Amino acid sequence: MPTPLHRRSTKPRGSAALALVLLLLLCGQASAAEKLRLQLRWLHQFQFAGYYLALEKGYYRQAGLDVEILQGGPRVPRPIDTLLAGQADFAISNSGIVIARMQGKPVVALAAIMQTSPIVWIVRADSGIYTPQDLAGKRVMLMPPPESTELRIMLMREGIGLEQVEQQPTSFNPQDLIDGNTDAFNGYISNEPFWLQQQQFAYRLINPREYGVNFYNDVLSTRAELLQQHPEQVEAFVQASLRGWQYALDHIEESVQLIHQHYAPNKSLEHLRFEAEELKKLIMPELVQLGHMNPGRWETIARNYAELGLAKGPVDLDSFLYQRQAKADHGLLYQLLAGAFLTLLVIAGIALRFAHLTQRLRQEIERRRQAEQELRSSNLLLEELANTDRLTGQWTRRKFEEVAQQEINRAERYGLALSLIFFDIDHFKLINDQHGHEVGDQVLSGVAQRIKAQLRQSDSLCRWGGEEFIIFMPHTDLEHACAIAEKLRALLAAEPLAGQLAVTASFGVAQWRQGQTLHELVDSADQMLYRAKQLGRNRVERPPASTG
Repeated sequence: MPTPLHRRSTKPRGSAALALVLLLLLCGQASAAEKLRLQLRWLHQFQFAGYYLALEKGYYRQAGLDVEILQGGPRVPRPIDTLLAGQADFAISNSGIVIARMQGKPVVALAAIMQTSPIVWIVRADSGIYTPQDLAGKRVMLMPPPESTELRIMLMREGIGLEQVEQQPTSFNPQDLIDGNTDAFNGYISNEPFWLQQQQFAYRLINPREYGVNFYNDVLSTRAELLQQHPEQVEAFVQASLRGWQYALDHIEESVQLIHQHYAPNKSLEHLRFEAEELKKLIMPELVQLGHMNPGRWETIARNYAELGLAKGPVDLDSFLYQRQAKADHGLLYQLLAGAFLTLLVIAGIALRFAHLTQRLRQEIERRRQAEQELRSSNLLLEELANTDRLTGQWTRRKFEEVAQQEINRAERYGLALSLIFFDIDHFKLINDQHGHEVGDQVLSGVAQRIKAQLRQSDSLCRWGGEEFIIFMPHTDLEHACAIAEKLRALLAAEPLAGQLAVTASFGVAQWRQGQTLHELVDSADQMLYRAKQLGRNRVERPPASTG
């Protein structure tokens, strides 16, 4: 704090002049900061909004940093190679950075911006491809590993070897999907879908996350050497970058306008807005602290890379994951200056007081953040209880109607197919009467578990009431839904439940038609279920071809 103007200083003028000279020297050293280079992993777009905002809003400059942002692209070396060659000080990469560490290369992961990867396969809506198993024998575009690792891991987990698909190098052009040059185009959920929607082209996504493959993406990294030599500089860069990300996500429209004007003029504002909203879902700032990294999750990711043969051996997470640096203690500097500059000693005392108050404020902020997180978790639990049937663990009618209506709206907008299967357990009242309600509850629970285990993650199972269930299947036409229903019918009839009780079920299938309401769709499937029971039960019925 400067000396008040109305107070006359009692220090000799020579001491004051010397203090001023020293302060000017310190300021001059700070202003002569070395330029730091950040290498992006792709062309300018909202994907890197936080770094643009940290630069444009002066957060880097306020931290004493002079930062240059380098654009990536298909003809630019991989960011990790640029980083290790010393041509950049920081880089953005995917989770494949852990491979470099497993190979003994001195890289450090500083922060994971995306908590889940945006990479997906995009297929034509009329292709008949719904799951990874459907890709066997098909032409699929793949970027070289590790960029496409999530897709490769998904195939491996679903029992499809890479030799079972016809691999094509990616063209980075979704027009190839429209023209029929490929059956599955690898893209970002935040990018190519917008372009395909603009072309009014119906498509379907196969997302690795729906099959249990969940990697970090857009990981900020640096070299171990830079961290060892300039820990305060690295910490300042990380904090300024995260501050930029927070601003970008809190002010999406302003950020979109800035990026369009200064960085990505070739991308429309609508495209940047689409990208921003989709990426925010992957970053999840409302649920996870920006940049958060979980060591256990990194171990799983490293193990997946090892299973693909991309790296060997364990990874030393202690040296790979960035540990936040404590702020430098300037107490010694103040002690050295205390004898000559009493005024600076007073300033040091005041500064320490403010540091103490700041620490208490941060602790209070952290306490409130934890309380908010606990409240959010409690609310999510209450919502889950309200949306989940207590006996079977499946969706209630209320939750089903909410999600189904959203899917119908989307199908109506983009011309997508969706179907509904209505089924109930045959002679269930007889089971209750002969064996008791406890056994009846075991049958209901067992049927739900057996059916749920066969469904895709995108499908929804709802207990409609009593022994009646509904399966809602987005992106599924009538033929495919009937085939699944027949598979489920045979599965239930094949093995007994609840103490060797033979259990069968009747199924009614209907496909949604343009303009049809949810109530009408359910009623159509219910009529087919009624017909199945009238025709002897333990069968699947569908509308005639003329009305389907």
